[in-house]
Amino acid sequence: MKAPAKRHGLGTGVIFFVVMALVVLLAGVAYYASPGSAPPASSHQTMFQASATPATTTSQASTTTSSASAQPEMVHVSMPYGVGTNQSFNFQPGTIDLVIGINNTVIWTNKDSAPHVVSVMSVPSGAAKFDSGNMVPGATFTHTFTVPGIYKYDCTYHYWMLGTIEVSQAA
Repeated sequence: MKAPAKRHGLGTGVIFFVVMALVVLLAGVAYYASPGSAPPASSHQTMFQASATPATTTSQASTTTSSASAQPEMVHVSMPYGVGTNQSFNFQPGTIDLVIGINNTVIWTNKDSAPHVVSVMSVPSGAAKFDSGNMVPGATFTHTFTVPGIYKYDCTYHYWMLGTIEVSQAA
């Protein structure tokens, strides 16, 4: 009698490979379809988004308060990614309007890969000058404005980075 011919299992290997590929594909779809998950933004997308934001955006004050102890809103200013090397970028927003007691605290955040310094160049009479010192990537600096007037500031390291803050008294 002759021994039966041996099969090499090629069909089994192909099926295993296809099943594993489907498992990996479905796991990826499930991850990106879950709430709050998104593919990470590339630096190109981040730079494009930062440059598309106009430098003259203003912050509007909210006049609705729920109680006498309500905390004033903070206004956020960022140093977007690439601003330390791209002279067409600036603080975002570059110009803001504040109202004392409503939104007179500003927090600057360094979202760039380069260090920055927020340094006031001119302040209204009676106002103190401020300087953040060296802000490494990811650092924040906060300042509360208590004197009405126009404040001009810059980044000590990057001469093209200029900002203006106009502070008014609440009505």
